[in-house]
Amino acid sequence: MAKRNVDLTSKDWRDIVFADKNKEFGAYQLRAKSDKRHNMAALYTLVGLIVVFCLIFGYSKYSDYQAEKAALEAKEKAEKMSQAILEQVEETPEEEEVEEQKFEQKVPEVPQEVLATVQVTQIAIVDADKVKNEVMDMETQREDNTARGVVNQEGSDDVDKFKAVHEQVVVKEPEPEVVKPKEEQIFVAVEQPAEFPGGQAALMKWLSNNMRYPEAAQQNDIQGRVVVNFVVEKDGSIGHVKIAKGVDKDLDREAIRVVKKMPKWQPGKNNGVPVRSYFNLPVTFRLQTQ
Repeated sequence: MAKRNVDLTSKDWRDIVFADKNKEFGAYQLRAKSDKRHNMAALYTLVGLIVVFCLIFGYSKYSDYQAEKAALEAKEKAEKMSQAILEQVEETPEEEEVEEQKFEQKVPEVPQEVLATVQVTQIAIVDADKVKNEVMDMETQREDNTARGVVNQEGSDDVDKFKAVHEQVVVKEPEPEVVKPKEEQIFVAVEQPAEFPGGQAALMKWLSNNMRYPEAAQQNDIQGRVVVNFVVEKDGSIGHVKIAKGVDKDLDREAIRVVKKMPKWQPGKNNGVPVRSYFNLPVTFRLQTQ
């Protein structure tokens, strides 16, 4: 009878089982090599687990490397685009202020109607034979409408007409000069540049969704990059839109239309305070090659 503490995988147990049997039989050989097979199976399993772990670890590192490489390329591309925009802004001349021209209103010259006068002879006591000027009596002078003066002067005898002409001549006082409020300064460079809501990627997506390629330009195979200069106001609205660098009149017109249609931006800031600032936006028109 077999002992209870005999190992079923040991050689002693195999000898007991195959004591009266042919040990050259296949079953005995299988039992004899079972330990080696079990050890090899365990070893292969361990090696397989190690290989799988290495593959997973290597793939993870490779994915991290690819993600980091893509992030660096995107950052370099954004820096190049920002540098190009700054260079274009520096090349854009500032708008010259137009001096206000003052126009003085000339006062129309009204011809002055001169009242006719006749010389009044002064009374002097002389000899009768020396009197040369004829002297009117008081009654005749009251009936005569002619004005009296110290010299003879030609003119109109109508006193009412003389008064009417003087009433018409009115000297107009100069109107006070209206001082127009000075337009706030527009900055070329600010501490915190203006930005489209959502950033550069959102701006490119918005332009792609709202821009229509002019049919005439498509037919003539015209493409290129139009640079649009505009002002981002303190409230984020877009104004003073103009072409800084054009390509074709149809492409330029479409670029201006799209820029004017843009939603409000986040305004540029100096010391945390919103200010008016210039911005150059390149709009690229490219035909798809078939």
